[in-house]
Amino acid sequence: MNGRTVRGIATWIGGAAVIAAVVAWFSASRPEPLPNLYPMPSFELTTEQGTTLRAADLADSVVVANFVFTSCPTVCPTLTAHMARLQDRLAAQPAVRLLSFSVDPKNDTPEVLKAYGERFGQDPSRWSFLTGGIGAITDAVEKGFKIGMQGADDPNATAFDIVHGEHFVLVDGAGSIRGYYRPDPESLERLAVDAERLAAEGGR
Repeated sequence: MNGRTVRGIATWIGGAAVIAAVVAWFSASRPEPLPNLYPMPSFELTTEQGTTLRAADLADSVVVANFVFTSCPTVCPTLTAHMARLQDRLAAQPAVRLLSFSVDPKNDTPEVLKAYGERFGQDPSRWSFLTGGIGAITDAVEKGFKIGMQGADDPNATAFDIVHGEHFVLVDGAGSIRGYYRPDPESLERLAVDAERLAAEGGR
């Protein structure tokens, strides 16, 4: 094998390695598509401002939802603080709307929710707290978002008797649920990144 042949093989191997590296880089930089899981439920609920919010009003908006109640003595303040940080983290994304559904609508009136939101620096133009009849809330939370809740329909329930799922939910602008995220920093950062991706894609 002469020197020219050796150099040619080396050049070919080097070129193949460069191409493989470029392909690997593009593959690594292209995130996996988000799954299409369920349709966001159709709902008509009342915000902390006393206005009506319907699911249809959110068309073309990316939605981040969570589930809390104001008298919760355990996880809800932390969940709401996480949502406040997402509000700041996604401040440059006007297409992203934040929704906090009360799972104790009997006690969480709009006035109570408004005061609660103010404690956490809620911007009502982007983040809404929602309440309504127990049937409407149950339909939206359990049947629609697939988030468990129990105890709120018991007239004798205390704050310790009401339990609910803690996951955050991401919905695209077409009204499709695209992911569930645990309330830990790593998962919530991934949620923020995924919400930005959907917003950049026009919500879809």
